[in-house]
Amino acid sequence: MAIGMARGTMAVAREKMLVMTAAFLLWLISKKPSCGYEIMRILRKEHGSDKVGPAHIYPVLADMSRRGFIRAKKVASGKRIKKLYSVTPLGRKRLLEMKRAHFGDGLRARFLREMLS
Repeated sequence: MAIGMARGTMAVAREKMLVMTAAFLLWLISKKPSCGYEIMRILRKEHGSDKVGPAHIYPVLADMSRRGFIRAKKVASGKRIKKLYSVTPLGRKRLLEMKRAHFGDGLRARFLREMLS
């Protein structure tokens, strides 16, 4: 039974991590439209690790695009075509909802304000 519970706990933790990753990417793109490679570079620098790769970024971007939170615009960059992601009005609304849900006026918000100040 403990193994089944551990797997369930791991699934919940993984889901929470995906939600936070999506929230972070949505927030990051809301600050400046970015391509996937640029986002990956920022995350690698932030984590101090090369372990952040396309498999971590592009599925989340694709899901947010399918849900209408971001849109991709193809732009020329030298000889290459890249997708520039920007936040949609629905994405801005979602970001605000996430902020209210996770960082409203409760104890968690107070903790984060104190830790970040």
